[in-house]
Amino acid sequence: MGFFTRNVLAGSTPDGKYQIKFIETSTPGLRGQSGGPIFDVYGNIWGIQSRTQHLPLGFSPKIKKAGKETEEHQFINVGWGIHPETLIHFLQDKKVSFNVSSDQ
Repeated sequence: MGFFTRNVLAGSTPDGKYQIKFIETSTPGLRGQSGGPIFDVYGNIWGIQSRTQHLPLGFSPKIKKAGKETEEHQFINVGWGIHPETLIHFLQDKKVSFNVSSDQ
């Protein structure tokens, strides 16, 4: 189980038609999960898993590895899913029927 951590605005499509917006979750997607739903405990879909981002934490402690001292870079893996606003605009533009949950 992961948690919603923030919204990420990553720009616009080249034609300017859509904003490229993601929701970030505390859990990274695993290989093969791209395209799968990100949903809440009630089964409402809040995004479509798109990618895993690797964010540096800004520190690198020194460790001993095979008898040598080396820096170990620290980072966190988070999941990025296509934001519901982006999904809704795309589906409306393509005239795809869908229902929006009233539990928002």
